[in-house]
Amino acid sequence: MKIIDNRGLNCPEPVLRTKKAFSENPEGVISIVDNEAARENVIRMAKREGFFVRWEEKEEAYHIYITRGTEVPVEKTASTPSATCCNASGGCTSNDQVILIAAEQFGQGSEELGRLLMRNYLYTLTSRSDFPKTIIFINGGVKLCTKGSPVIEELRELQNKEVEILACGTCLDYYNLKEELSAGTISNMYEIADRLMAASRVLSL
Repeated sequence: MKIIDNRGLNCPEPVLRTKKAFSENPEGVISIVDNEAARENVIRMAKREGFFVRWEEKEEAYHIYITRGTEVPVEKTASTPSATCCNASGGCTSNDQVILIAAEQFGQGSEELGRLLMRNYLYTLTSRSDFPKTIIFINGGVKLCTKGSPVIEELRELQNKEVEILACGTCLDYYNLKEELSAGTISNMYEIADRLMAASRVLSL
């Protein structure tokens, strides 16, 4: 198996290098990363591609073994027809609609008003009968996913309704908030680009 050493690399390099290595070595690769976020990002990419994944921690790093197999379910890709899935609470998620949130406030002008509008917007989403498939938080928007955010309960409720919540890992690092994440999943630019490209409609706030 091909060994790819991704230690010390920033997002999304570990994911991109691992995917490229696997395309060149279809028998399998071992991707080595040195942090949990990179580990989870590589694993999610491999699972989306339909590969079998296992990992172990050794030598102060994470060794991720990726091979072809059917043990891992293949997630939806851009080539898969869109569909609507209804959850147990009676709501439905649209499989190809994405909301991109890049700030703590909604709109320009008063920051206080903007934060109130953002909270009202996310609360309104929880009360709808249909939901976006994914909400992506980048730049200052990631602060909404962290401890002390006024919309944590709304985001958790959306997660319970099967809405995917992704927070940019590079952005969390920039604001020193990675350990404060309280809702959603730490993501990377490869995954964010994948979601945006697969969406038939993107709403940017």
